[in-house]
Parts: sequence; C-alpha cells; structure tokens
Amino acid sequence: MSDLSGRNTVSLDPKGRLAIPARFRMAFPEDQQNDIIITRGFDPCITGFYAESWKDFQEVFYDNELSQEEMDIIEREFIGRKMEATFNKQGRVTLLPQLVKFAQLENVNEVTVIGVRNRIEIWNPDLYDEIRAEKEPVIQGLRQKLK
Repeated sequence: MSDLSGRNTVSLDPKGRLAIPARFRMAFPEDQQNDIIITRGFDPCITGFYAESWKDFQEVFYDNELSQEEMDIIEREFIGRKMEATFNKQGRVTLLPQLVKFAQLENVNEVTVIGVRNRIEIWNPDLYDEIRAEKEPVIQGLRQKLK
C-alpha cells in the first residue's frame, strides 16, 4: 500500500457510475482493494475511504471533546450518509443520488478525483477550481510559515 496522491479527471455517467482510477484502488491495502466506503466530505465533495482509513476517520470524532449536538451532526451527516460499495470489473461504483446532489455533480460528465493521503475526494471540477482559488491566500500564508 502507498499513500493516495495525485489528481485525475474521470467520467461520470448519467446513472452516477464512476470509475475510480486503478492507481488509487491499488494504493488501498491489498486486502481492501475491492471495496470502498463513500460519504460526504467536509467540503462540497464526496469522500472515499478503504475500511482501515474509514475506521481512523471515525476515531477522530470520538477522540475529540465534542458536544452531543456536534456528535449528532457528525453521525447524521457522515455516518448516516455512508455507503459501502464493491468495485465492479471496470473499477466503477455507483454514487448515491443524495451524495451526487451534495457534491453538485448533477449534469456533470467529468469529475476530479484527488488522492489525499488515506482517502480520495470526488469533486465537481469547476467547484474544486473555485474553492482552490479561494484558498490560495491560505496556501501562500503556509508558504511563509513553512520556511
């Protein structure tokens, strides 16, 4: 297994089927390369995890001091929207309509898939570029901090 990294543009068909690039699937641990756990992201994107990284993602919530209201929101929004899928022979999964809507992928033919260490993010390419441009001052600020 290697860290998930990089960016790909892939097609999304009208039925919500998306082929996850093989290089991302192969970066999952060997015994977890056939399945993916998908939920909403913190940003308006869809996030995909392998089983081990999903467990780590959930533990972050329980390892922090969150109020009951915050935990309720997290459980409803992230855990309640979770779907488990097995890749078909073409490496595709079908996204839930509510996740497609959340990530603003309706009527989008191509999506941006990004590997982010232990997960993937599925983005509307225009929205990704817009949010990335908004974050450029933060990136430049980090540049100054990391010297």
